[in-house]
Amino acid sequence: MNTRGQLNPAVATFVVLMAAAVAGRPQLSAGEPAAVEQLRINELQFLGTHNSYHVRDPAKPNKNFPDWSYSHAPLDVQLERGVRSFELDLQYRNGEFQVFHVAMLDEGSTCRTLKEGLETVRRWADTHSRHLPISILFELKQEGPMLDPTVKIPDAAALDQLDRLLLSVFPRDRTITPDDVRGRAATLRDAVQNSGWPTLESARGKVFYILHDERKERELYTHDHPSLKGRVMFVRSDESRDDAATLVMDDPRDANIPRLVKAGYFIRTRADSGLRTKGPRPAARRTAAFASGAQIVSTDFPPGEAQAQTGFVVEFEGAPPGQVNPGRVNPVNGPETLRGQALDR
Repeated sequence: MNTRGQLNPAVATFVVLMAAAVAGRPQLSAGEPAAVEQLRINELQFLGTHNSYHVRDPAKPNKNFPDWSYSHAPLDVQLERGVRSFELDLQYRNGEFQVFHVAMLDEGSTCRTLKEGLETVRRWADTHSRHLPISILFELKQEGPMLDPTVKIPDAAALDQLDRLLLSVFPRDRTITPDDVRGRAATLRDAVQNSGWPTLESARGKVFYILHDERKERELYTHDHPSLKGRVMFVRSDESRDDAATLVMDDPRDANIPRLVKAGYFIRTRADSGLRTKGPRPAARRTAAFASGAQIVSTDFPPGEAQAQTGFVVEFEGAPPGQVNPGRVNPVNGPETLRGQALDR
């Protein structure tokens, strides 16, 4: 038996080695999560695509709208390349939600119906069960009825139909809803300002949805649903509203973005716009988007789809050759010792 107060030599050696190993690691400050898995999802940053479904129709070149001259890979291919957020334009035609840009003029799409697009995402998710959370923004297009009488503006019943469709593809246990985030807080806004977002560990394998519109469709969707109680989608909101959780702020230079990120909101911004990638300004905008802390950085030029003439692409740096970084620890509100750390290479 060892004399009291003395360590076995082997134990003493182990303690010294462990102390040296710990000393060589960056130290987390008080209150910071010890592992990335325990970070809240609003403390992370993801790549997204703008009009993620879009396919340019080479048979219908439209010189009046050069900004429509781009095509994206199918949604599952984008997921393989590291995209974790999509934007889908919805057109309510003949009683179903279809996915395309402009009726009659620009209808090229990798997923003709929303159900088809969601099922493509679900099949990929089924084989990648611990994927980072996938967000999907929906924009309800307004000009459709003026161009095609079969397209209607969704009414309250259609929005209820949309909620049911979403849950029919990704069931409740695979969906992050406003109820999950709000918890017992009085309002959704109160919840996100007090760490209501789920941890990465609990959000893996799940999706969540954002209704992009802020006009009457948002009011129809939120009517009789205070703080989105019982609803499937979050909404594009602002900090004055009780349902504030997700914001769309497309200008990455908006000085309010870092402040709102630190306050707990989940924000989408755009790293580029209008397919313009020549000169220093597009690269500066891309840098501003990443630095802003907006959790979704959206682009027309994700990994695998660099602009042909300039090579412009929006991606997280640091991935080994042949790999991608689908996310990283947020540079604004993530723990200082972890900021910029890649997720799931």
